[in-house]
Amino acid sequence: MSEKVTKNSRDYKARKKIDWRWLILGLVCVVAIAVAIVANNRVGDDSTSKLLNRVVVDNSDLKVNWERYQTVDMELTESLTITESGTYHLTGTLMDGQIIVDAGVGEVRLVLDNVSITNSTGPAIVAYNAENLVIELMGDNTLTDGASYDVKYDEDVDGAIYSKADLAFTGEGTLTIIASHGDGIVGKDDVVTRGGVYKITAIDDGVRGKDSVYITGGVLSIDAGGDAVKSTNDTDYGKGFVMIEDGDFELTTIGKGISAENTILLYGGDLTLNTTDDAVHSNNYVGIVGGTLTIDSGDDGIHADNELIVDGGTIKITKSYEGVEAQVVTINDGVLDITATDDGLNAGGGADDSAINRPGANSFAGDENCVLTINGGSVYVNSGGDGVDSNGYLIFNGGDTVVDGPTNNGNGALDAGLGITIQGGSVIAVGSSGMAEGLGADSGICNISVYFDTTEPAGTTIEIRNSSNELVMSHTAIKSFSHLAAGSEDLTLGETYTIYLDGVEYQQFTIAEVTTTLGNSRMGQPMMNSSGDPSRT
Repeated sequence: MSEKVTKNSRDYKARKKIDWRWLILGLVCVVAIAVAIVANNRVGDDSTSKLLNRVVVDNSDLKVNWERYQTVDMELTESLTITESGTYHLTGTLMDGQIIVDAGVGEVRLVLDNVSITNSTGPAIVAYNAENLVIELMGDNTLTDGASYDVKYDEDVDGAIYSKADLAFTGEGTLTIIASHGDGIVGKDDVVTRGGVYKITAIDDGVRGKDSVYITGGVLSIDAGGDAVKSTNDTDYGKGFVMIEDGDFELTTIGKGISAENTILLYGGDLTLNTTDDAVHSNNYVGIVGGTLTIDSGDDGIHADNELIVDGGTIKITKSYEGVEAQVVTINDGVLDITATDDGLNAGGGADDSAINRPGANSFAGDENCVLTINGGSVYVNSGGDGVDSNGYLIFNGGDTVVDGPTNNGNGALDAGLGITIQGGSVIAVGSSGMAEGLGADSGICNISVYFDTTEPAGTTIEIRNSSNELVMSHTAIKSFSHLAAGSEDLTLGETYTIYLDGVEYQQFTIAEVTTTLGNSRMGQPMMNSSGDPSRT
């Protein structure tokens, strides 16, 4: 039987065909919107707020109602084992003993009131079982462990204070720790410091929290043979972080100053770090929001394998091999003053293997995922290698950047594997001309690249003045230089400018396009697209 075709059936088939088209169109729109949202988030989400989502803070000690527990006053005369929840107010001296906490899922608060404990064969305080262990400091307290531990301890018991429970420190007293065996403070979960004064000398690490180290205040002075402050969890999401909100820190180490497997977040505080290895090191992310960092490092000043974001604060790196480096570096605000024998600011890809071959040697392989962006703030770099360097893209969107770059022709004040652009702010970078790069013809604001006819001496003052003799840009170089890269929103098309060196006119030029190149490039070819005599008058 043949199919009976009616007007209604034809309309149904037509509608069916149209419905499929609309469905396909709808799916395309949905995909396009989703891609746009993801792209927008990727572009816009460049602040440290996104890093806060990567940490899980445990404030369980603040939730404990200690008033429901009886306070027990005790004077130490011999080793003490605590098996029940409660507050224990301790005084006195133990010449060779320890405090053991074995309270199951209980909650224990130790109030150390002018306590001195020495244990020649193990930790001064060891917590095997508890939900929370809080140590409150009153007066002056001293804890000392032995150089070798008794065989009864597991090999992971390696701190003058060792806790398998969440560990929190409070109070306004002082705690001096002399760790002769390994670490000063070890927490196998979270370690929190909410106040107090800490003087820690350790053969290995100063403070080590496996899941996290969270410091909201206090004064920490650490002299460590390993790392000063460290978190080691590399498997659990939201863990393996160090977060500092406030406090005064003086960290002197053979290893790293602040180290984390996943994330380091610095919101405030006054930190002085003197380290042989990296001063601040994360195997993933570093975010700096505030505070003051003063760094003297034998290797990297600040290093993140993945991403570094600076939203504020003051960072002064007085000594480093490489100053600041990560695969992705974003500076949104803050004041950075960086001195480095190699690269000052570096966006490169890969892990930091610097300690393997020599101080500062990093096995970075550049690609398009390497991006260094300066959106704001004040950045100064004094480098022996590349000043501001990216294995991928280098982008200036705002802020003020000044670079005293290298004097050798194997490096440049600015360097990027995949291009440099300036879209806002100001940049003035001086250095050698052999590998010099300008700010790019694809930039959104005018810039100049000047190859000087002679090497200018250290101390030379560069001035760029407009046709009204108004100062537009200036810099006094601290080293000799033969190239200048400069860009500013104050440089405008069609305007005529004059470069002065120590007050003497060097060259006059007119900006005819976004990038103006003056003098002879490192290839030895004339690159002048402006009027003026390149010789000094």
